[in-house]
Amino acid sequence: MEEIKEVFTYKDLDYWKNYITMHNVLACELSYSLIYNNIRPEKVKEALATVNLTALPNRFLLIQVDDYYNCSSKMEITQEFYQKTVLINMLRECMKSMGLKGFMANLVGIDKLICFLCCEEEEKGDIRRCLSEIAERFKEEVRTHSDYTISICISQRCTRIWQYSQMQPQMDQALNKSYFSGKEFSIFLEDVELKTPEKEADLNNFYSDLMVAFSRGNRERTEIVLQAVMQVLLEGQIYPERAKMELIRLLQRISDYGIRCGIPKKYMKECSDNVMAQILSCGFIADARKYFMKFFDQFTLLLKEVNAKKEYLFRVPVSEYIEMHYMENIRLGHLAEMIGFSEGHFTRVFREEFGMTFVQYLTECRIAHSKELLLVNSVPIEQIAYRVGMNSYSYFCTCFKRLCGVSPGEYRKNNSEEIS
Repeated sequence: MEEIKEVFTYKDLDYWKNYITMHNVLACELSYSLIYNNIRPEKVKEALATVNLTALPNRFLLIQVDDYYNCSSKMEITQEFYQKTVLINMLRECMKSMGLKGFMANLVGIDKLICFLCCEEEEKGDIRRCLSEIAERFKEEVRTHSDYTISICISQRCTRIWQYSQMQPQMDQALNKSYFSGKEFSIFLEDVELKTPEKEADLNNFYSDLMVAFSRGNRERTEIVLQAVMQVLLEGQIYPERAKMELIRLLQRISDYGIRCGIPKKYMKECSDNVMAQILSCGFIADARKYFMKFFDQFTLLLKEVNAKKEYLFRVPVSEYIEMHYMENIRLGHLAEMIGFSEGHFTRVFREEFGMTFVQYLTECRIAHSKELLLVNSVPIEQIAYRVGMNSYSYFCTCFKRLCGVSPGEYRKNNSEEIS
């Protein structure tokens, strides 16, 4: 027993007296019963009486505590436990001062609160304006009297118990948009396009661009690429957790590149693990971008310390970039600018590292990929030239025969057995 007392003391549990009341417990229990439709019809009146209500609430607000997980990770366990309860008490006082009828409850274990409102009379007037004013007052109260902000989704009108359970998951999904929109986001559930399918957001194409920027310590270029990354995630309307994982995959690939450059695995892992944890815990994409740039600063510092060879600072990122963008109109000048070289210096270094000119290397890369396409009978030969970035079919045929000894048509015919 003495050993246990050293860990948990009565002082540690004082928050039970100050913050956890019977009203808190009953309000929380009723809120879960409503949003999960887990209440017997004959018990509804009795249940509502526990929070001093005589009629079912006709609206409810799902309230997200912005960046909750990032803030709570920096607190002691007792502080984290009651931080939302402090906000609830604050909002309850706000409800009282506004003359609102309803109750506020904590959704334990997640970053959200819930407020049920009885405002049936207001439904006859401008209910949207009324609810918007309530939401703005709540946000102002939290912003003014705490270190937090909140985002709010407002339900549609509720007349049956089962409607709470139907709307709550949709409202939770709607609040995911705050990850892209920023703090103090507000939305009416009726304005949400719930059936919009999640679009693909493939960030692999950005890896080579970031690799080049990281290898040269080009902060400005990294910022530009990250802006494009964020735009793709925003337009894709993907869920925040998916967006975070896509960013982490990019970061992991760059970490692997750092190890190839000679950065000790221990230091690279420590650096990347810290930033990954921050990206996972942050509530907004703007913060994720800030942490990614923090990783850039740490990475470039480590890269300078190991004095990486030219092969890893030039050959590897350049070849990766060409492999990723060979089908595009790659200009030598643009690639030289990304590396931070003049065109003349880039041309000389490229020949030293690759043993051929930039145009020769790019052409060989395109022809290699065209050979893969020629093994697919469904792709017309006339289209293959354009698919690999060569705008002239005749020039494509000339280059192909020079490098492969046969025409594209003969190559497909000779390999037709493999195709079948």
